[in-house]
Amino acid sequence: MALFERLLKAKQPKKEEEAPKEEPKQETISEQELHDKLKGFLYSDDIVSEYIHIFRNLYDANPEFAKVMEMFEEKEKQLNSINQGSEHFEQVTEPDDGPTSIEEASEESNKDYLMEILNERYGE
Repeated sequence: MALFERLLKAKQPKKEEEAPKEEPKQETISEQELHDKLKGFLYSDDIVSEYIHIFRNLYDANPEFAKVMEMFEEKEKQLNSINQGSEHFEQVTEPDDGPTSIEEASEESNKDYLMEILNERYGE
């Protein structure tokens, strides 16, 4: 009988779980702070003013949205740091010596590459 009672107790929820958890009181963000944050990754005041009410509703409805905004801001900082490091985009090698004039380019485009390959392999 003791085993049966233990199984019943294990099935019942613990008293700690029964108490409803209080949601943490979210901090409200001012319109200016929200505008500045949005401007950081939307870049345009027109776009920010168009979509600020959507972001305001997301902030008010979901307290976890602040973490999403932090993630956006962090990614924007990473992109800016990459853009500021110009060595990432510098050309390391010399450009190919391609055709220098339009006439040379048109002569190359008129070549029949299939015939050249066949002539190289099998002769004329």
